[in-house]
This record gives sequence, structure tokens and C-alpha cells, in this order.
Amino acid sequence: MKKIIIFSGTTEGRILSDKLTKESISHIVCVASDYGKEMMEENSFAQIKVGRMDAEGMTRFFEEQKLTEGDVVIDATHPFAVEVTSNIKKATDSFGVKLIRVIREEDKELPENAKKYSDITSCAKAIEETSGNILLTTGSKELSQYSMNVSDSTKQRTYVRVLPSADSLKICEKEAIESDHIIAMHGPFSTELNEALIRQYDIKHLVTKESGVAGGFFEKKQAAVNTGAQLHVIERPYTEEGISVDEAYKVITGKTASDTHDIKVRDNRGMSIYLVGIGMGDEDSLTFAAKEAIKNSDIVFGAERLLRNITATNTYSMYLSKDIIPVLERDDPDNVTILFSGDTGFYSGTKKMLEALNAWRSDISVKVLPGISSVSYLAAKLGESYDDACLFSIHGKNTEKDLKLLAEKVAYNDKVFVLLSGADDIPAIAKELTDMNIDARIFAGANLSYEEEIITELSLQEAMSYKANGVVTALIKNMQRRKRPLISVKKDSDFIRDKVPMTKECIRHESIIRLGLREGDIFYDIGGGTGSVAIEAASLDSSLRVYTIEKKQEAVQLIKENIKQAGVDNVEVLEGDAADILGDMTRPDCVFIGGSGGKLNEIISLIHSKGEGIRFVINAVSLETIEEVRNVIKMFEPADEETLMMSVSEVQKIGSYHMLHGQNPIWITSFTL
Repeated sequence: MKKIIIFSGTTEGRILSDKLTKESISHIVCVASDYGKEMMEENSFAQIKVGRMDAEGMTRFFEEQKLTEGDVVIDATHPFAVEVTSNIKKATDSFGVKLIRVIREEDKELPENAKKYSDITSCAKAIEETSGNILLTTGSKELSQYSMNVSDSTKQRTYVRVLPSADSLKICEKEAIESDHIIAMHGPFSTELNEALIRQYDIKHLVTKESGVAGGFFEKKQAAVNTGAQLHVIERPYTEEGISVDEAYKVITGKTASDTHDIKVRDNRGMSIYLVGIGMGDEDSLTFAAKEAIKNSDIVFGAERLLRNITATNTYSMYLSKDIIPVLERDDPDNVTILFSGDTGFYSGTKKMLEALNAWRSDISVKVLPGISSVSYLAAKLGESYDDACLFSIHGKNTEKDLKLLAEKVAYNDKVFVLLSGADDIPAIAKELTDMNIDARIFAGANLSYEEEIITELSLQEAMSYKANGVVTALIKNMQRRKRPLISVKKDSDFIRDKVPMTKECIRHESIIRLGLREGDIFYDIGGGTGSVAIEAASLDSSLRVYTIEKKQEAVQLIKENIKQAGVDNVEVLEGDAADILGDMTRPDCVFIGGSGGKLNEIISLIHSKGEGIRFVINAVSLETIEEVRNVIKMFEPADEETLMMSVSEVQKIGSYHMLHGQNPIWITSFTL
């Protein structure tokens, strides 16, 4: 069977992948970042590969996949990603594979007063001569070039709309964009939302790329017209030849894409879809707006439990986009309601449904109507507030790891409201809390808002045997909240060492401090040893993603034992030479190098190629390693390089005397590239 590789990064790439999945056709989707992966739906037919590749990297990837004549590569990248498209073509030329360029429909109609530019530089220079606030919607990649060509005063009146990713926000920080001028949001953006942003920030100039219909260009253009904002358009870098998603689907499968809607601009008389939070499910907990939406709908979708008390012309017991969209395509109704339990903004499936619907068709109107969450309902019943509580969910994710994370939340909070997968979660939670010596009481609310509603207060012992039918939400009250340590450190005695080298306690603490770790960071520990640095860092916050790389098998086993003993779940051990492993890994935020096997320059160069703003901390004990570090400093010339030498001596009691026992002096070098 022929192999299919899609280079995505656009709505078209996601749509094509979804269609191939429906046909049970295996394929690989290549995306540049973890954020791109989050926008895709990985499944048994769609394998997602994350990471930016140049032409040489693509060639290596094709060789790994053993591509031959007859295989297919689809370029569905952004129309402005000129270099990526060029690299794909270079890489495919030597393999004899079929290359398909999928292009998005252009929207060539512009307002009479719209101004057009060949690139962001010429646009920025023109903006410099204007007055009034500016909304920059060209993304973070263009921000540096824009900033280089405008004055500080122009930058101060610029609002930038970027993806809510760590990389985007770091670029904003690097370009000194004030935090209240950053609009970090994920699209798609309706005309109404664009208008609201223009009015809220008093925007006089809207800057956009001509990104096509699926890229939201029409909605931005229309919003500028409706509000009187001046539209500045950066034209596509060149006119492309290519085919549509439908045509690509036909080439690959030999079938017509009868289940595919062409992407086109429609008027406001298209389909209206309401995503409705139904509360707990009882009709009395529905808001008036929700009742009106249901009453006026041709079709109502939802889980069977949610449809139980709903009166509608047509109802379907469905709640997944892959099931609902085919019905919408077949029946083409005017008004539709899709029901969700609780509130649409609280651990709800609304977000994924909204993304799927907007990816499916751009001419529909989708509105979200919030509901009453089971947390607010239970709090009201118990006479409790929840503005001072921790909110958590193990609904559909009640693994041992999730239960430990919940127990940690309970340990450091007075109150935790939690959504459950079912009544069986209550005994499991009680056991976890008991094992952690947490004194707590559980208030379990079963079938909230229904006639069979029952709220039960339980000790942990009583909770061990709790049973109930239906949906359960709980409040856990900690009777003796623990104080979270302000500086969380581990002692050398916390680790199994055996004969494997270990970064000693004082050195480890100082090195981790210099990493400047932040919530959600990706951290590499190269030359893991006993895993002490990786484990201590991982224990600081569960949102950290820690990868420790070690080539010695006995050390790898020791790291795994220490991870198990420490009870951290956010450390992954990678066995092998760092220089061989790092190429396929995602971009880190921070890197600690305790051992490089003489490949320090190669390792740092490889990591630096993944992007800028990466923090490095290197430990050196031998003169040879110190020389390697200094050579790296000379090569890259980081502006913030700091080096100190630490010499630590422990006091040991020998007979009746207390003697100093010195350790090897360690050089600690830190810098950002």
C-alpha cells in the first residue's frame, strides 16, 4: 500500500487528514510544533510527527520511511510558508514520489481603500506614518521584522494577536510588547469577534496577511469595513499552482469527495449552531437562552442522558463531531443545538466541537450558551463558596497518576471541587488520601438536580465503601491543609546512587536555580547519571515536562528506580547518545548538561538550531570540560553568560574531632542562546 505524508499547518491539512481517517487510510501528518499537534486528531490511521525540518531533514525522514515511486507527499502548509514549500519540493525531487500542493481559496475582493504591501517590512514602514491604534494579526513570526521597522511610539500603539503558545509569548516578550497589548487567542475568529476586538482596543488600522478564506481573511476584512478601520494587506508572496482539498482527496483515493464542502464565503443566512451547556440535566436548571435555542432547533444532539427531558422535533444521541457532522451534511438544517453537560467553559467538550465545526465549514454561525456547572450547584446546596477553592476533574482520566495529582491538590488546599468519572472514583480517592496521611471529608453529590439527588458527607473510612448510581460530583475538604514549601529541594540521601556519578546537593540546587524554570517548561537533562537533577526539577511543578538522557544502561535503570522512589510522573528517561537523540525532540526551554561525552559543541549547536531563547546550565569538573565550555562561549558569545566556581566542604566527625571533607570544585556556567 502506498505511503502518504501530509505536511500540515493549515485548516486544509486537518480536513484532508480527517477524510483519510474516515476512509481508514493510514498516513503521517508532519506539523512544526506541539501546538500544531494539539490541533490535529491523532488516531490509529493518523500518526503525528512534530518538529521543523529543512530540506536535508525532510530527505532523512523520507529515507527512514523508505519512500518509493508511487508514494504521495502532500504540501498543505500555509501559503506564506514559502521556504517550507521549497524544502518539500527539493526533498521529494530525488525520490520520484507524487507531490501534491493543496492551496486554499483566495479572497481577492478588497475594500476600495485597502492598502496592499509586498511584505511586512514595507507595511511596517507605511504604518509608521499613521496615527491611531494598530491591530497586528500576522502572527508572531512576523513580529520581529515589524518591530525592527517601527519606532517605540508606534510599537506602544500596536496590539498583537498571536497563538496562545509559549513560543509566541516569548517572541512578544523579546520584542518588548507590553502584556496588556498581547491578545493570545486561538481562532477561528468570526466577524463579530474581530469587530469586538477592534472596538475594545479602539483600533484604527488592521494589519493582515492575504491568508485566504480558510485563514479567516474574509472575517477580518469584513470587520474592518463594518468598523471603519483601515485595512492593510500583505499579499501572498507568489501565485501558486495547486489543487483543492477535494481534488487531493480524489487523487489519493480515486473517489469523489462527496462528503466534502468546498471552502467558500457565504452570507449570514447559513446554518446556525448553538453549543448549549445544559447544567446537570434537569429541565429546571436550563437557562432561558438554552430553552429558546432548543425550542427553535430543527435537530438537537446530545448524550442520551441529556436528551431524556428534552422536547424537540428531531433528536440524535450523539456528542462527537465525527458523528454529528455527517448528519448535518446530509440534512442541512437551518438551526441546530448540541448539548453538553454542566457549563460549556468548565471541563467541557465544547472547545473541541467548536474547533471541528469551524474547520468543517466557514459559512456557519456557531454560538456558545453557558450552563450551570455541577460545581456551582453543589456549592450552593452546601452553602459553600468556590472562589477560594481548587477546581479539578478526573472525569474520563481517573488513572493512578491523575489520582495522585488530585491528592496533591487536596494536600495544599482547604477545598477541592472535583468532577468524577463515576461513584467508583470516591473509594479510590479516599484510599489515595489515606495513603498520603491527609485528614479530609468528602461531600459526594449524586444525580444533582434530579429527583433522585442525594448529597452524602463521608469520612475517608466511610468513603472507602461508597456506592451510588448516576453522575457524581464531589467536594473534598482538607481538615489540616499543608503548607507548600517555598523552596522545594531534595537531599542526596533521597536518591539511590550505587556507583553512578551524581550531581551533589549544593551544586544541584545552585544549577537548578540558574535554569530559571517556569510553569509548563520543557527541560532536558543531558547526562542524567542518577537522575537527581531531573527528579529535583520535576518535583518543583507537575506542569514541567522533563527528559533525562543517559547512554549508560546501568545508570538508566538507576534513574528509573529513583523516579519510582520519588513518585514523579513528569520525567521521561531516554537511553542513548544525546547527539543521536536530540534531533527528533521538540524545542526545550531549559537545558542542563552534566555530561556530554566530549560532544558539548555538537550538542549545544544541535539544540540551538531548534530556536532562540533556550537557557543552558553546564557543570564542569575537569580542565578538559572547562576548556570545551570556554570554546562554546567564544563561538556563540551569549550576552548573559555567567560562570562561578563552587567548592563545597562537609564537616564530618572523626573520633572526637570534626574535620572538613572537601569535594571537587565545580564550575557552573549559565547562558541563554
